[in-house]
Formats: sequence, C-alpha cells, structure tokens
Amino acid sequence: MYSDQLYKNSKLLIIRNFNYQQSVWHTFLHRYDKSQNEFKTNKIMSFLRGVLAGLAIGYLTAPRSGKDTREKLTKGANDLQDQWEEGVNQVKSQIDRLTGKAEAKADQYAGKAEEIFDKYKNETKSAVSEKQDRAKTAYNNKVNDAASSAKAGINHAEDALKLN
Repeated sequence: MYSDQLYKNSKLLIIRNFNYQQSVWHTFLHRYDKSQNEFKTNKIMSFLRGVLAGLAIGYLTAPRSGKDTREKLTKGANDLQDQWEEGVNQVKSQIDRLTGKAEAKADQYAGKAEEIFDKYKNETKSAVSEKQDRAKTAYNNKVNDAASSAKAGINHAEDALKLN
C-alpha cells in the first residue's frame, strides 16, 4: 500500500516537472521570437539610415559648385512643396465633392421619408375621420331608434289610457 502511494506521488511529481519544463520552454521561445523580430526591425532601420546618409553625403559632395547644388536642392524642395499642396488640394476637393454627394443623398432620403410619413399620416387621418363618421351615424341611428320606440310606447300607453 505504501509503495502504491509512493508510486502515485512520484508519477505526480514527474508530470508537474514536465509541465513546468514545457512552460519554461514556451516562455523562452516566445521571448526568442520577439527578440528576433526586434533584431530584424533594427537591421532594417539601420540599413535605411545608412542609405539616407549615403545619399545626403553623395549629393552634397557631387562635382557641382555649391551654388548649383543649393539651387537644385531649393528647386527640388519647392517642387516637392508644390506637389504636396496640389495633392492636399485634390484631397480637399474630393472630400468636398463626396460630402456634397452625401448631403444630397441624405436630403433625398429625408425627403422620401417625409413624403411617406405625410402619406401615412393623411391615410390615418382619413381612416379615423371615416370611422368617427360611421360611429356618429350609428349612435344617431340608435338614438333615433330609442326615441321612436319611446314615442311608440307613449302612443300605445295613451291609447290604452283613453276611454272609448
């Protein structure tokens, strides 16, 4: 009996140890993958910085005079600014156009909704009015019938009371 208990306990310890080792291994792999991604990102950024630095140095040390280089840089910057402004204006005009279309569609749908609402409102009013008229007519008919019955009863009572 003692040996069975010892066997079960040792088996439990082995399973717990295995689960712990798996979690440690999983954590290590996760950190390794994360560090690899950061390493790749750092390599790419370093490469791009090197390319930009090389272009700047090559452009500034080109076999042109300083004045020509400055004029070319100024012209390029101005052209870039003009392109930027043109792009911004195009985007603004597209936004204005799309906004106008959206407003027109919203107005169109609001108009349709208003028409449908008015239609149902008028239909409801006419149906209510018609039912009110029918109810009034039915009431008046009942009152007239009751009055006629009362008058007939009075006439019958009169005739019964008269001496012949």
